[in-house]
Amino acid sequence: MWVIDIRHWLNEQKDGPAVPQLKLKVKKLAEIITYATLCDRGLSAGKAPKCWCRPKRKPCKGILQIQFEIDDRIHWFCPECEDEGLIHGWQGLIWDLREGMMH
Repeated sequence: MWVIDIRHWLNEQKDGPAVPQLKLKVKKLAEIITYATLCDRGLSAGKAPKCWCRPKRKPCKGILQIQFEIDDRIHWFCPECEDEGLIHGWQGLIWDLREGMMH
């Protein structure tokens, strides 16, 4: 299980990856945060993000299940490959689309 404080992966402006190697991971985490916060507002967020894992070097075809935990962390789980994680430190970032938080 991943446990990620996304702020540790971001540049000083908090709007992109701290290093180029994190670009795709930050993009996927941003998709999860955006999806979760839009759903939390009761807005249509479209389809849930796809899993990015590559079990046995082949792309997973799973669709992530995303929900908030009691402590406000965002939990994601892939029913196909069973990858999962928790994101914290997302509040107030550009991907936080909760009411009153839109940038």
